[in-house]
Amino acid sequence: MKTFLRILRNIVTSPAGPPPPAEIHLPALGERWKVRYRKTDSRSVQARCNGSGMLNVSGQVGDARAVNRALRRWLVRQARESLVPWLEELSEQADLSYGSVSVRGQRTRWASCSSKGNINLNYSLLFLPPGVVRYILTHELCHTIHLNHSGTFWNAVASLEPDYKVLNSLAKKGMAEVPEWAKK
Repeated sequence: MKTFLRILRNIVTSPAGPPPPAEIHLPALGERWKVRYRKTDSRSVQARCNGSGMLNVSGQVGDARAVNRALRRWLVRQARESLVPWLEELSEQADLSYGSVSVRGQRTRWASCSSKGNINLNYSLLFLPPGVVRYILTHELCHTIHLNHSGTFWNAVASLEPDYKVLNSLAKKGMAEVPEWAKK
């Protein structure tokens, strides 16, 4: 009975979730990060890059949920640092303005545009090829002038991204490229 209770206690207290990665590949940025885990007394888990392709994760690294949350926070930072300037550049090139931009971890959408022209980007875009990301950013910028998927909207997309049909097809299959630990 004591063995059963000990096993049950371990199951209840052991963190669940997909195992954290040893390496993170971000095709959108052409980056690969090796992940090093270091247990410390800190109650929180932090993920910090050292600039040389190494991501250091420290804290309660035995807690897979906490580690994955820290890695997702790191992805949000990476996406803000890279996707937001990329969106700004495409906006200037296409002469399409937008309101604000935010980065989140949506479950089913790569991005969205509100009626006020505010754009929400999914940090999971980082796991897609650059051409697909560019298409999605362009797609959302076109929504700032056409809040629908009418023929006029698609003509606007085609004028900026002639291969949009192929890229749209790749985007629809892209969630398979997002690792489990990165999903909420």
